[in-house]
Amino acid sequence: MRGGGDAEIVDTGTTPETMSRGPIPPPTRSDTPSSGTRQITLVVNANASGIDGRAGAERIARALSDEAPGTDVELVRTRSAEDLSEVWHPAPGRRIVLAGGDGTLHDAVNLPGTPPELALIPAGRANNTARSLGFPVDLAGAARLAVAGEARPLDLIEARAGEHRVGVVEGVRVGLLALARARYHAPNSADVRAALAAGLGALVHFHPLDVRIRDHGTTSFLHVGQLFAANMPRFGTGLRVAPGADPGDGLLDVVALDVPGRRAIPGMLLRLRRGRHHGHHLVRSWRTDRMTIWTRGRSPVMVDTHDLGPGPVELRAMAGALALVRA
Repeated sequence: MRGGGDAEIVDTGTTPETMSRGPIPPPTRSDTPSSGTRQITLVVNANASGIDGRAGAERIARALSDEAPGTDVELVRTRSAEDLSEVWHPAPGRRIVLAGGDGTLHDAVNLPGTPPELALIPAGRANNTARSLGFPVDLAGAARLAVAGEARPLDLIEARAGEHRVGVVEGVRVGLLALARARYHAPNSADVRAALAAGLGALVHFHPLDVRIRDHGTTSFLHVGQLFAANMPRFGTGLRVAPGADPGDGLLDVVALDVPGRRAIPGMLLRLRRGRHHGHHLVRSWRTDRMTIWTRGRSPVMVDTHDLGPGPVELRAMAGALALVRA
């Protein structure tokens, strides 16, 4: 096992301006199957809530080595997305393993160039991507999948606001939870105090809003408390937003929740957490491969954790844009 540099990872804080790279290139798969992997590059986000510093990074590296005797495991602890970009390229016989939470993957898919074959060790708080895709959340099981699993195509969402473009893993939100996320400034999702302050601040000033939607040339106005365009079943703080979403079908699962006022919000959030909002008379859902959202200044359009402003924001499903090792 080879050790990388001593620098700790910090969240990049990358702004949409620095991520305007043009269309995301299609994924490529390693020239050799998983059984032919001869090198694993483990990239550890030490800022993720589930990483215990250097000791935690080395523990993950040992778990990978145990699952792949004779395979060279290179440990890279990065400071920024620029550091990660140095290894972010396809190479025959090599697999990149990201150790971190959902935000780690969000940042990775927005790096320039062709995405390499990628595996994931869940080490965040929500781990929505891992849970939605059926990943083991224990270290031994996740390491086994990362080493022996096969990469399969995974959809992403392309979000565009003017010249700004962001690749989206989980989904898009407008309304109360977008306002709350815009107020949250902690380095990862584990800061409960910051989350409560952001949520309460958003709730105090919240009013339902009218959102303009254009879907394949048809324009409509929706009165909502919350709107999602989801790529996966889980989103945000583990909410079961779109239980039937399939991140391999080339479609966005759109969920619009109307609320008559602030008093109805606790019930809305409870139904979202349990995945029991579908069928409710105030909920509308549909699927599409592209849409445009305007909020007329009433809410930011949050794509994963990036704020693209009030719109218009164009969304497009990108079928099979990432090759991710999964069960």
